[in-house]
Amino acid sequence: MITGVCTAVAAATIGFAASSHASPFSEQFQSPSGDISCNLVSAPPADQHSLSKNFVQCDVTHHSWVAPQPPPPGQPDATSTFLLVRGQAPIVGYSPGTVGDAGPMLVGAQAPHGGTIACSSEQSAIKCTDSSTGHFFRVSPESYELG
Repeated sequence: MITGVCTAVAAATIGFAASSHASPFSEQFQSPSGDISCNLVSAPPADQHSLSKNFVQCDVTHHSWVAPQPPPPGQPDATSTFLLVRGQAPIVGYSPGTVGDAGPMLVGAQAPHGGTIACSSEQSAIKCTDSSTGHFFRVSPESYELG
């Protein structure tokens, strides 16, 4: 079952893919099942009005739900990705491929957070929420929900 709670779901190629380099402003992690890999970025903004420095991107492999749009032309191996930028509604799109170094497994009690965004995990699902707006996404190989 696919649940889309936000009014507009955009399918786009998202260029925020995580790098495998360690950063004090970036935290990489994955679901215990290994099907979801994420990068949470919380670099201090250059100015107080900058939103793009705090976001989370989660790439999903081996899912059974149908993406809202087909992959971009010429990129049949593009990975479904979820993006939540501080202060904005989440979107579903595509990234060029899975994150190279997926990072450690995220276990339920752990809660990586950066700025206003925090993530939690179940066995095969990850939920990330922006506390400044209440916007979130919850994704698993079986379903996803946007809010």
